[in-house]
Amino acid sequence: MAALAERLAPLGVTPARATAVVYIALHEGCDQITLGRALGVNRASTMKAVDELEALGVLERRPGRDRRTNALHLTPAGAALRHKVEAVTREHDIAAFAPLDPAERAELGRLLAKLRLNDDAADQGDAAIAASKEG
Repeated sequence: MAALAERLAPLGVTPARATAVVYIALHEGCDQITLGRALGVNRASTMKAVDELEALGVLERRPGRDRRTNALHLTPAGAALRHKVEAVTREHDIAAFAPLDPAERAELGRLLAKLRLNDDAADQGDAAIAASKEG
């Protein structure tokens, strides 16, 4: 992660902030709660990240679905940053995975996908439990 942080530093973002920018680009208009869940961070950390990105001029808050939420949107500067972040991340990934041969990369991808599916299933179970407690 340190190598990626070094590569992203000239762009003025950390790996976590870079991930937030890309997530918002892919889920334009998402709210802060959804962003926080996707990043796996608490509300305070999400608000801090959004505040920092807004101060950088790469995102803006707009009224959300109701008065309690904000919809997050990238500015033109944010869209440009997203493309730079993705280019830096691609370069980093190429370097990071260079020691693996194609078969090893495929196996790693398969294993990570399996873990992601398991994690998604656990998240759905957690959401169902939370919903049952609310009702």
